[in-house]
Amino acid sequence: MEPLDDSILDDFLVDSHEGLERLDRDLVALEQASGRSGNARDAHAAEALSSAFRSLHTIKGTCSFFGFRRLERVAHAGESLLADLRAGRLELTPAIVDGLLATVDAVRGILTAIESTRHEPDGDDAALFAQLAPWRRAATAPAEKAPAATAPRPELRSGTPAPAATALQQQYLRVDVRRLDEIMDLVGELVLARNQLVQSVTSVAGSPVAAAAQRVDHVTDRLQDEVMRTRMQPVSALWARLPRLVRDVATACGKRVRLELSGDETELDRTIVEALKDPLTHLVRNAVDHGLEDAAGRERAGKPAEGVLRLRAYEEGGSVHLLLADDGAGMSLARIREKALTRGLTDRASAERLTDQEWLQFVFLPGFSTAAKVTNISGRGVGLDAARAAIEAVGGEIDVRSAAGTGTTFHIRLPLTLAIIPALTVEQSGECYVVPQAHVLELVRCGEGSGTARIETVHDRPMFRLRGELLPVVSLSRLIGAAARPGAPAADAAADARHLLVLSAAGVRIGLAVERVRDTEDIVVKPVGRRLRESGLFAGATVRGDGRVALILDVHAIAGRSAAEHAAQVDTAAGAATAAHAESDRRARAIPLLLVRARRGVPAAVRVAEVERIVEFESGAFERLGERPAVRLDGEVLPIRSLDGDPLLAGPEALSGDRPWPVLVHSLGGRRQGLVVDAVEDIVEWDGGLPHPAARGRAASGGAERDTRIVLNDHITDLVTLSGDARGAA
Repeated sequence: MEPLDDSILDDFLVDSHEGLERLDRDLVALEQASGRSGNARDAHAAEALSSAFRSLHTIKGTCSFFGFRRLERVAHAGESLLADLRAGRLELTPAIVDGLLATVDAVRGILTAIESTRHEPDGDDAALFAQLAPWRRAATAPAEKAPAATAPRPELRSGTPAPAATALQQQYLRVDVRRLDEIMDLVGELVLARNQLVQSVTSVAGSPVAAAAQRVDHVTDRLQDEVMRTRMQPVSALWARLPRLVRDVATACGKRVRLELSGDETELDRTIVEALKDPLTHLVRNAVDHGLEDAAGRERAGKPAEGVLRLRAYEEGGSVHLLLADDGAGMSLARIREKALTRGLTDRASAERLTDQEWLQFVFLPGFSTAAKVTNISGRGVGLDAARAAIEAVGGEIDVRSAAGTGTTFHIRLPLTLAIIPALTVEQSGECYVVPQAHVLELVRCGEGSGTARIETVHDRPMFRLRGELLPVVSLSRLIGAAARPGAPAADAAADARHLLVLSAAGVRIGLAVERVRDTEDIVVKPVGRRLRESGLFAGATVRGDGRVALILDVHAIAGRSAAEHAAQVDTAAGAATAAHAESDRRARAIPLLLVRARRGVPAAVRVAEVERIVEFESGAFERLGERPAVRLDGEVLPIRSLDGDPLLAGPEALSGDRPWPVLVHSLGGRRQGLVVDAVEDIVEWDGGLPHPAARGRAASGGAERDTRIVLNDHITDLVTLSGDARGAA
């Protein structure tokens, strides 16, 4: 047999060694109870006998999964002897206990060899079987009740000792999950206290208290990470039994099905793993029974005779995603419509307005089924509704996509509902709300003026242009008002917005308009009540560092709602595809530029590819390096220059005032340097068109080189080259 290196095997070995230790204790207790009462069937003895039987039966039952035939035979011999004792066909004697303990030692020796070599060792167990044979014969004698069989007690055995722990037992420690939950709650409270401590000492930087707070911050981060990992399990534990399930269901249905698994290293909270076992089992059974055609049906459809069921797991955006896809016939929308109308789930007037995706949601209703016949596997209409309920109970959601003749895909998203996650806090109407930072792409200012987002109205929907791309705008004020007062008139998305958060979820990008952006911090996610969950706006709640409670926005739900509204309003004209193609070509040719203001207010542009990072420095951070200014960054001294070579440390143009100065960090001649500007305003895209017919290529003393002048936003703008390598890139 090939060597096995699998976490499932390790789990089996740890469980089996613990079972053998329990078996040792039960056999000794059984012998002692029998000696006191004269029989092996009083209350204490019966309990010990049942426990011993279960331990050996569990080991024997799992052996076949790994193909450990020798171990299975040895365990079976001991299990049979214990079964005879339970049934009263044998009376317990010290010699029988010796035989059972010899079996335990033999099993322990085989397990120890498997642990070290990763495969089952060869060996001859004839002596053990001969030792147990007299009692097996006595148990099968035709007498109503066999007498207590005896055999000579063996000398002290030289097997693997039982108080000696194996390497795996020393590596793993079983802990009650409830205790881990308590530790997780305490770590969550520690994180909240850490946030309050860090906020309270920001004004005393450099003091011993601030240093201690920084240390507490660092240790808390490490502690929360390690505690969270103790609850994580790979999804391989979730789908370990699926290959056998697929094989059995396919055989019962007369189909050929191949199961493909990927992403089994993805980890989930063990509570979620346990909660998903039944829903996933139902989805797999349903896919094999109803989703995939039989060989004849696939041949008529021009498909291979063998159907394929793919299960993929991956982590994205702070969530774990499970995709279950088959290449079957897909769901029949016509049959779904017919069933829904027949059962009165919708009327014909409403049915005309439903999209294909909305029709598919009917399959999650209780008792809804489109199966032509009911089998002993599926088709009764109970299952998908229970699967969705179980998934939503752990804070997840399930969706379905189906295409006729192509197949069906179920998408399960599992948020980290009990996790500690980084988040951005925003303020609206005096209340704080939290957005998981994994969904935040960037932050854009709103309002009038250069470098701010310009909100437009397209198809009666507020939109804004982000580097040439139109994104729908969702007003947080409107969302909160709609959740609090259903049916209330919608507020203008741009009326009170000062910032736009560019969010991404489920493949959709939107702009969330908010009044104020506060700060970022780690938060502990707490569940919310049913009414808040049903609003479709909030995914949880948290206690912030200042002690205030803040609701966590459900970005997936918000993005999904926005996409549905937008799709319903956008005109799908015939020329839309052509326009989109032209826009795609234009964006492919476009060059991203960083739009800045020189210190005298002159606009300038820098290629984004040349800028390593942007850092803001207070005026007191600038020092003198010879005749030039410099700043310290990452333990390195950076020379500083300006766009026009102005004096920076003296005179009226000095870097002073109670304000930060943006510095563009870049590389010049293999060394990092800094270019100070008055303001960084926006990132724009230049289509690479002809430059403005103005002077080109002048270099100011000590300043950056102006490569050319171009027209951006109807203004003549200097295109600045920061490094020689970038010249001509445009």
